[in-house]
Amino acid sequence: MKRRRLISILTVLLVFIGLLLVKVAEWVPLNFGNIPFEQVLFHLMVPMEGTDTSFVDSFIEYCLPFPAKVAGALMVIFIIANWNIKSDIKNGVFKHRRNNVLMIITTVCCLFVYGFGITDCIYAVGIDQYWYNVMHPTKIYENYYVDPASVNYTFPEQKRNLVYIFMESMETTYEDKEHGGAFDESRIPELTELADNNLTFTNGNNDNNGFLVPAMSGWTCAAMVGQSSGVPLNTPAGANGYLSDTSFLPGAYTLGDILEANGYQNELLLGSKAEFGGREYYYKLHGNYNIVDYTYAQKQGWIPEDYYVWWGYEDLKLFEYAKNELTRLSETGQPFNFNMLTADTHFVGGLYCSECQDLYDGDQYSNVIRCSSKHVTELVQWIQEQPWYENTTIVLAGDHKSMDQDWFQEIESSGYVRKGYYTIINAAATPTNQNSRSISTYDLFPTTLASLGITFNSGRLGLGTNLFTDTPTLVEIMGFDKLNKKLSQHSNYYDKYLLYGKGND
Repeated sequence: MKRRRLISILTVLLVFIGLLLVKVAEWVPLNFGNIPFEQVLFHLMVPMEGTDTSFVDSFIEYCLPFPAKVAGALMVIFIIANWNIKSDIKNGVFKHRRNNVLMIITTVCCLFVYGFGITDCIYAVGIDQYWYNVMHPTKIYENYYVDPASVNYTFPEQKRNLVYIFMESMETTYEDKEHGGAFDESRIPELTELADNNLTFTNGNNDNNGFLVPAMSGWTCAAMVGQSSGVPLNTPAGANGYLSDTSFLPGAYTLGDILEANGYQNELLLGSKAEFGGREYYYKLHGNYNIVDYTYAQKQGWIPEDYYVWWGYEDLKLFEYAKNELTRLSETGQPFNFNMLTADTHFVGGLYCSECQDLYDGDQYSNVIRCSSKHVTELVQWIQEQPWYENTTIVLAGDHKSMDQDWFQEIESSGYVRKGYYTIINAAATPTNQNSRSISTYDLFPTTLASLGITFNSGRLGLGTNLFTDTPTLVEIMGFDKLNKKLSQHSNYYDKYLLYGKGND
């Protein structure tokens, strides 16, 4: 009887896990889309402190009830069955063979459920593709990678300031069709006007606005790494020892590293906790950035200790704090690199703040996107009014494509190619190539350096191309699909020189 009880408990547990995996296989693509398994691995290896609790609530509400109900019902059945068996034994009527057959059939069925759950989950979260990528290493780094630490940089006599605004989930998709967007009426007319009047490297080809986002740069930390280092954030299983407060891509030489080595003060402002997703690790170890995040705002008394909205505090406050920090940095007499990250446009649905207006018939995400477009543009206009603006370059870039799956379902079914929003304001360089460029996340890194009037003896840094030169981008060389595939594959070079930082010996 003890063995039967143990088998019963084990069977119920396997059914619960199997059905839970089936629900997870449904929940992941519904909430995150077709994310790579590397993204899942990365977030398992870095702090999740500060994540939006709505994801946890969604997981519990969607994934747990059905497996719990079935497992509970199965447990009741087993309890009754074992009680009947015990009663039969007591009365001398134990039907040994029949009960064993029923137990075997039940166990086999439960094992089938468990196996189906595992298989379904493997395909849903991309473990199969991950294994393929591990078994088929790429040579893209050996063929195209340029180590930024090996390049000579020449700065202008008067070093320019940099304001780099990462805009959460900001896409050119939101523009009107005339500007290459997916809508009859633009959701970001203010940002569209900024792009029209500044540098986008499309040279009038509105259908080519924005930059393509590879899978390995499709979430916030990976996007920030890609745009400032020219390489993806590709973390194999077991690499958690190299993603910590003492080691984060030690072999990468980044925008922050270069500017810090040349006398810049680096700062990152964000309204969430910087440790979420390992962002604090990256920015502290690559440029020694002053981190001004949600926790910092609490300690400074900018917000009450128990204040928590969305991911920390809303962008309305973020933009005001940005003005204060920029004013403070400008008064130090030292060139600065000021980065900030918005959050109100994060999925699902975004944060409808006190200044949002219902301009799109109750479509909350459209209204939030429009509100963000307005506030980012107002901050740009404020910067342009400051005495230090003349010697300042502004980069506006979406971090990655939005993961709000329901909102984009119809757009993507039409075959529309989504891209991140991108423009440079007040650059200190002029493109030599007047063609409309095809670009990806990684091209923003060397192009940002060049926009500050910095010259260097290479057309490429990392895997990114300086768009002010004639050097072709990797998208232009091999096409985006092929590039994306190669970037997703395992690389011995990446592991040795970037992830583990062993150096070129």
